[in-house]
Amino acid sequence: MVLLARGGRGAIVGERPRLRDRIAASWSARRLDRALAEGTSPEASVGLALRAHRLTEPDRRWSIAGTLRRIVRDVEANRPRRLGRVAPNPQAVQAARDELTQLADTLADPGPVAAHGVAQAWLLLTDGTGPLYNPRSCEPLSVLAAQATQQLRPWAA
Repeated sequence: MVLLARGGRGAIVGERPRLRDRIAASWSARRLDRALAEGTSPEASVGLALRAHRLTEPDRRWSIAGTLRRIVRDVEANRPRRLGRVAPNPQAVQAARDELTQLADTLADPGPVAAHGVAQAWLLLTDGTGPLYNPRSCEPLSVLAAQATQQLRPWAA
């Protein structure tokens, strides 16, 4: 069951996702991640609601947090690049060390989080053209990591 905003008055209704909805959400995961990261409400569609649910599951959050921590540790230890993987930009990781650590800590904390922030963290990790990997990126990694942390719990600010 997912909750969706329906009608002109913003009424919230429950809807049971169909198999077709689940398949479409899986195939469109990247597009849905970008929409969530940009602030689209998870209640706007079945696909967004399914994707938001998947991103905010504790196992996914802990996995993202663990990967962020590993990246920071590997850069600090000056570990060699792994074959077959796009290597993070060590200068960007060093400059954003505190923000990445805070993002990982917030993701790993128990309690509710907003899908917007998890989607932003997920895109930081998975976008090979983003500031985590691309030294020519115009966006500072530290700023994007801090924004993702803020968006995980926007009600706390």
